Amino acid sequence: MTGFLLWAGAAAPIVILFLAMSILQMKTEKAALLGLAVSGLAAVTLGMDSFANLFINLTKGAWSAVSILIVIWPAIVLYEILQRTGAFETIKKLAIDNSKDQLFLILLFCWLFSSFLQGITGFGVPVAVCAPLLIAIGVTPGWAVVITLIGHAWANTFGTFALAWEALITQSGLTDIGMTLVMTCCFLWAVDFAGGVLICAFYGGKRAVSHMMPFLVIISMIHGGGQLAAGFMNTTIAAFLPTTIALGAAAVFLKCGYYREAWSLPSRILKEPESGGNAVNGNASIGLALLPFGLLVCFSVVILMVKPVNLWLGRLVLQLSFPATETGRGFVNEATGSFGPLHILTHAGFILFLSVSVTWMAFLKKGILHGNDASAVMKGTLKKTVPASLGILLLVMMAQVLRGSGLMEIIAQGVTAAAGRLYGMAAPFIGILGAFVTSSNTSSNILLGSFQAAMASALHINSWIILAAQTVGGAIGTIVGPSTILLGTTTAGCRGKEGWVLKKMLPLAVTEVFFVGIITLILSFAV
Repeated sequence: MTGFLLWAGAAAPIVILFLAMSILQMKTEKAALLGLAVSGLAAVTLGMDSFANLFINLTKGAWSAVSILIVIWPAIVLYEILQRTGAFETIKKLAIDNSKDQLFLILLFCWLFSSFLQGITGFGVPVAVCAPLLIAIGVTPGWAVVITLIGHAWANTFGTFALAWEALITQSGLTDIGMTLVMTCCFLWAVDFAGGVLICAFYGGKRAVSHMMPFLVIISMIHGGGQLAAGFMNTTIAAFLPTTIALGAAAVFLKCGYYREAWSLPSRILKEPESGGNAVNGNASIGLALLPFGLLVCFSVVILMVKPVNLWLGRLVLQLSFPATETGRGFVNEATGSFGPLHILTHAGFILFLSVSVTWMAFLKKGILHGNDASAVMKGTLKKTVPASLGILLLVMMAQVLRGSGLMEIIAQGVTAAAGRLYGMAAPFIGILGAFVTSSNTSSNILLGSFQAAMASALHINSWIILAAQTVGGAIGTIVGPSTILLGTTTAGCRGKEGWVLKKMLPLAVTEVFFVGIITLILSFAV
């Protein structure tokens, strides 16, 4: 089988997964199982892969899922602790005491704080932490996931201390780093501003956008312009530094008297006011309620930014070895003795674990948690994490089967053949495809960075144009990654709404990538 039928068959698992989640509204674990089954069938029949190779790819996928699962487990434990002690109610009261402008508070959590967390942690931590905070101030669970994903999408290239950017440089062999950096940062600046505007529009349309416009402009200048400036100094802090400054700028706004007064609109993203009987009393003091978030920031900075500490803790690495594999179509996976290196003591999951452990001990000491609360917390955690963990495991295994069998390369080659000299338009869509399949911009750049560079060379297009489009498409694409959405709905307590979230996110992601593609296409002809 060749040509269009081969391409369509290779793309079938992704299409089926999307339809199962969005149209049929299947639970993620069931949709993922279906997608995995179709992927395995396509790998053997179309990719001409052996069953032995398929087993290796399934094992690789299972191992890759661990880095996501060790984030979701402590995140849910933290959610259960804060919910049980009424800490969310305390945070809600604190927020309202400092600003009665509801939209300002929403932007503070879903745009500024989530971007800050993406800068230092990533791996789904922003949505895991911020969605429950948004719910505490009145946002519905589904919308809390949506606006948090939108809010920090722009930081998905230089966040996690530029992990995705380093992957792009390494995989593509890029030499013109300066121009790629400028173009990438300019695109992401636009994504950041668009994200803030979209959140306001979802809240209250034009009136909401107009109300927050001064704030949107200044914060986006700090985020986007700061990322560009910091990128030329040190890409590692290109997201962390401006997101930290932006939080300080928000405090200055309040200190100067802006956005402190009551302001709100009827909004579709807000919950109906709850009766007093449903709320959990805020037993935790302000200091205790904020303790886990302060610990998360402090542990992140010390472990990830203090070089001697990072190097010492980073020596403990868990990784697997796999032999080389080759499909019947000649697609080769090189042998490796270091697949999926997991630096366990510097991983976001370990940082969350430390934060949760210290929080638990502090809450016990202060008497707002008791020894017998452990069983209730664990019961609530297991109820949320078991089905979510299964869904994530199956999704990541599916992604690895698509990668390892060469099906992703077949899909990318089909897009390239169809686009021809218009490849500039297709480049960011290939990036978003990689991020949709893997739920990670880093993985998308690893998977497709070298392919995009090769296509740019073959079509005589400057590689910096195509590679910037690749990583920007991947950054936008993370907001529609099924694993990331599932992590968000789990921590937000709305499991089963993954399809609803995906249907909200996909048109936004495609629209943003379309405009990136138009600009990339123009530059590919003009430069």
